[in-house]
Amino acid sequence: MTRAPRRFPPGCCVVGGGGAGSIRRPMSDLLAPGTLEYDALARLVATSAVAPVEPAQVQPCSIDLRLDGAGFRMPGSVLPRPGEAVAALAAELALERVDCTQPLVLARHQTYLLRLREALALPSGLEAYANGKSSTGRVDLAVRVLCDGSPRFDRIPAGYRGALWLELTPRSFDVVVHAGLSLTQMILFAQRVVLGQAELLARHARQPLAHHPDGAAVEATALADGRLTLGADLDREICGFVARRSHRPLDLARLGAHAPAEFFAPLPRPRSGLLFLEKDRFYILATRERVVVPDDLACEMVAFDPTAGEFRAHYAGFFDPGWGVGGARAGAPAVLEVRAHADDLILRHGQPICSMAYEALQRPCARPYGVCGNNYRDQEGPRLSKHFSSG
Repeated sequence: MTRAPRRFPPGCCVVGGGGAGSIRRPMSDLLAPGTLEYDALARLVATSAVAPVEPAQVQPCSIDLRLDGAGFRMPGSVLPRPGEAVAALAAELALERVDCTQPLVLARHQTYLLRLREALALPSGLEAYANGKSSTGRVDLAVRVLCDGSPRFDRIPAGYRGALWLELTPRSFDVVVHAGLSLTQMILFAQRVVLGQAELLARHARQPLAHHPDGAAVEATALADGRLTLGADLDREICGFVARRSHRPLDLARLGAHAPAEFFAPLPRPRSGLLFLEKDRFYILATRERVVVPDDLACEMVAFDPTAGEFRAHYAGFFDPGWGVGGARAGAPAVLEVRAHADDLILRHGQPICSMAYEALQRPCARPYGVCGNNYRDQEGPRLSKHFSSG
């Protein structure tokens, strides 16, 4: 006997393969306030709103985006005007065409525009925001997403249908990229719910969002203007790393294969308590405080108050739900990618160096950070990217 196919109401998504244990959920659920978490992202991918996507690309509250093949070397950064296609703009301005289906060397201080493998057909009302992955930031590779007709980096408008492109600018090293590499990620939401000051204080009071090294919760004074402010940790035997010039390119497809000393010099604990940051050099440091991101929240490292000094303290800003949860100690340090811009900078232990903004997910994440062996779950202090050997 042939069984008739099951029919579900229009606008529903089937979770669980369509069998007896499947759950029918209306797609309108994806438009509820808050950032989409793992289950909602998997449902969205099942509708081909983001495609093609492999299961491993779906993270606790983001989707990894992969390089495709075609691209261009550009004379500089450029954004499309409304109604303008990125491909047409790039073809008009490009210095040369490039292709990463074979290993492609990106030269330091050059700007490239490479197409991403994934295309979008977002439901009306659903938008996306992209940010570089942590491993990308730790090798001083600046990346930004572009889409057709949008004159803003990393912002993908609601209901967007079309291709995505990635602008890449290596700052410290020549790098080798390959088609299929994931260097950036995106979150999706209909209404992003960033916690304000009152919500942040209330949440910290009942579940501390950051701890001192001794385990005590940080004081409420560390939370201001809806941001958690963290200080630099210089009280370690090796308190950080500084990029050095290298004649070797860094191959981003080779994990654990590069000698750290060829690309970075370690920074010992400063005897004076002062760390001198040279203008336009790239540093990897860590926070003194230990950060916690509960399962129903996500976190982004945001631009720091310029009155604290002209430097940038982040390139890759997403912290997944579950960060700093479940370890032997409360929270985990955040690793910072730091570059002083206008002037040399003297940094002291505990000096404020970065800010974190928390946002609500639609629901607690069922697959939080660390469940599948994420690369930096156990980091304690400054740590180089996954491309470097531990020896």
